[in-house]
Amino acid sequence: MKKTNPMVKAALLTTAVAMVGTLAACGASTDTKTTPSSASSTPSPAAAGAKKEITLRLFSNLPDRKSGQGLAEQMAIDSYVKDNPHIKIDVEALAEEPFKNKLKAYMASNEPIDVTMVHGGAELSTLVKAKYVKELNAKEYEGDKYNFFPGVYKSFEFDGKIYGLPRNSDYEVIYYNKKMFADNGVKVPATYNELLDVAKAFRAKGITPMSINGKDLWSFGLLYQNILQRVSGDQSLILDAVDQKKTFAQDPSFLKTAQLMSQLRDVKMFQDSFMTADYGASQNLFTQGKAAMWFMGSWEAGMATNDKLPEAFRSNLGVAKFPVVEGGKGKESDLLAWNGGGYSVTTSSKNPDEAKKFFDYLMSANQWAKYAWETGAAVPAQKYNLTGKESEVQKQLTDILVKASSTAGASFIDYGSPAFKDDVQNAFGKFFAGTFTPEQLTAELQASAEKQKK
Repeated sequence: MKKTNPMVKAALLTTAVAMVGTLAACGASTDTKTTPSSASSTPSPAAAGAKKEITLRLFSNLPDRKSGQGLAEQMAIDSYVKDNPHIKIDVEALAEEPFKNKLKAYMASNEPIDVTMVHGGAELSTLVKAKYVKELNAKEYEGDKYNFFPGVYKSFEFDGKIYGLPRNSDYEVIYYNKKMFADNGVKVPATYNELLDVAKAFRAKGITPMSINGKDLWSFGLLYQNILQRVSGDQSLILDAVDQKKTFAQDPSFLKTAQLMSQLRDVKMFQDSFMTADYGASQNLFTQGKAAMWFMGSWEAGMATNDKLPEAFRSNLGVAKFPVVEGGKGKESDLLAWNGGGYSVTTSSKNPDEAKKFFDYLMSANQWAKYAWETGAAVPAQKYNLTGKESEVQKQLTDILVKASSTAGASFIDYGSPAFKDDVQNAFGKFFAGTFTPEQLTAELQASAEKQKK
């Protein structure tokens, strides 16, 4: 494959993605199940040689193994098993929230899994403090074999040491149904006021304007951060507030953002009962044509190539940047972007040497990164080549990244301590449930920053 100049630009911008920080939650599939995995064909004893047969366990948040990121992950696993016929890999894969809960249980019981998916920042910090994941040598992952964009380890770095590697470059966008917009004479919003008008227009026709996974809470934090950047024009403002270099009361942009967010409640932007909708439910509402938009990340690029979804939906899937705020300092080219979820090797592995070999193979540039891009599943955290077979959604996502004038580098809810994340998410839950005013939300964000212990 021939390398292209736009990817050079993407490399530079993805470097900026990782300059500040940490990670928010990554998307997962709508299915919930446990999936065993082994070699696609049984090798002969001669092929296996005298090597001892070993079973490794991978814990994943990608339960759909037939499409999207789950397919990309499975392709890398199958490739490894083919090259190492004495190895069997059992995959346990759960949807996002069940995955997070079970990983906490595994950590508490020191469950002997070998490689696990991890979310960086606050959640990985908990695993590091419990000594459940192994320290890695960053120098081992330099060079063309792995081809990571510079600076992408920040989400996985604690006290100068790394405990995992990223798989994606993640950034927030608005996915929208082009046919629903066209059929109802609604214009894709470029400004915040236009976004509010879009909500009113669709509501008038009995259509849900935007789907969101309110039950999971973390999307609210990303939404707040996105609006704040559009108001202030400063990607670092909220991160400085988490670090207590500034206060949430110091800059009027924080309260202004909360006030703007309250307008989303007033116009009924989100689906009815959005506070009880998890990731899968919010995605299903959108893919089934029951919501015109979905606020989500670049990790859902695979919707465009997922043949389980209706062709009418896939052919009408569009991607839009988050609207600018009238009178705000943020530009449409500023991007809420960071480095996404990744993988770690656990200290509980019964086969640590083989676990490390599999981990290194998985993170090689010609494995996860290659399969994730070629299947249209995600934008990798490693340099990738354009194949000429990209979906329109992939092209749009690449264009958004390449043309970004600034990136956040971190999700603020993951930038602080685990306790800070819990407190902030609960505050957003109260706000969107209607029990917090904008002033109360801003005060609670400040209180959460002050009491955290990193």
